[in-house]
Amino acid sequence: MKYEQVCRYLDNCLIFGIKPDLVRIRKVLDLLGSPHKKYDFIHVVGTNGKTSTTIMAASILHQHGKKCGYYISPHIDSYTERMWISGKEVSEDRFTKLFEDIYPCVEEVNRMNLGGHLTQFEILTAMAFKLGEEGKLDVMVLEAGMGGRWDATNAAESKVVGLTGVSLEHTRILGSTIEKIALEKVEVIKNRALVATLTSDRKVLDVIKKKVRDSFSKLFVFGDDFCILNINKGDVCESSFDIKGTGAVYKNLKLPLFGEYQKFNLSLALTMAELYLGIYGENVEEKLLKESMLSLKIKGRFEILKENPLVIADTSHNPEGIKNLVKNISGYFGKRRKIIIFAVLGDKDYKKMISSILGVSDILILTSSLNSRSLDIGKLQSEVLKIKNLKAEKKKNVPSNMYSMDNIENSLNFALNFSKSNDIICITGSITNLENLGGMIC
Repeated sequence: MKYEQVCRYLDNCLIFGIKPDLVRIRKVLDLLGSPHKKYDFIHVVGTNGKTSTTIMAASILHQHGKKCGYYISPHIDSYTERMWISGKEVSEDRFTKLFEDIYPCVEEVNRMNLGGHLTQFEILTAMAFKLGEEGKLDVMVLEAGMGGRWDATNAAESKVVGLTGVSLEHTRILGSTIEKIALEKVEVIKNRALVATLTSDRKVLDVIKKKVRDSFSKLFVFGDDFCILNINKGDVCESSFDIKGTGAVYKNLKLPLFGEYQKFNLSLALTMAELYLGIYGENVEEKLLKESMLSLKIKGRFEILKENPLVIADTSHNPEGIKNLVKNISGYFGKRRKIIIFAVLGDKDYKKMISSILGVSDILILTSSLNSRSLDIGKLQSEVLKIKNLKAEKKKNVPSNMYSMDNIENSLNFALNFSKSNDIICITGSITNLENLGGMIC
């Protein structure tokens, strides 16, 4: 089988949707010989920041000599982005071999009438668990896909859990309130786990604390047990800061990443690494921590694709993520003209996202990622006009120019044609194929 054939098979599995239960993933893992029971796990859940936190934690542990992997979702350009082992993203050949190894078990489960066929995410999760077994990992850092309780990654028994924060998302599946969503996410906490969280929401903390008590686990809260200290502002990525962890203070840290929120993600990743290493009587070393950050690059998270003009890609696709993006664009780039290219899926809370984006856009280009779930451009434009007119009535700043384009690539070409060297072009929302965009502007 070729990699392209595997990708087509996985793409086609999207029709099986999202199925909130663990029966199929547990059955396929059982048929595979329970690969997920042969090494340790660290689990990352929350609404935003999961991918960055997962990658940072894995990088820290890898630098400390642990045979470590990670599993993230979704991918932006290639399925291979989702799996990383011992410092490298899996190759297309290895990804294909993993699929071939588990395919007979997938087909067997599909014939069992266990609520339908395995979903795309369930198959990918089984592949990731198999990768960890084949790679003889010490530990894998897992990013939960959606929620926690019924997420396929919850088949793992994690020793350490990190919760970034909770806001309203996937309410049709996870629940209509913050508390209900938090109840779903904390179900990844197993007996006697070590749990760290960034949240300061009292309702969410109450849910976490109850789960921690019931599972005889131990909780570490940002602001009380770990925190960020002494931020020295510099140009974009040049600011330095200290982090007080659970075991030490790590000084003069620098992240090669845009976004103030990445400092918070690092504090959680560092704390999870401390907690995991502490299980085995080991510590995080400041020198190795700094080395783990030198080459950090996280695709689609305030990622610079081009300079002069500055082109940024950010895959924020919910209101909280867009709010953070707007805050960072405003903070970093002040009065520079901002051209925002925006696409969104129809099942997202796009009205709140539009409201935030209108507040920072000088020029707004509405488009589509050409995903089957993308919001129709005509409907997107109609919603933007409604919100824009409402803001204008309230005498709030709104973009003076707005355009619609058929896809992200054409939108970027359009923006590059009229932009000036001091402009900021930001592509955000539900975006894919960043490699194509990067190739356009090199």
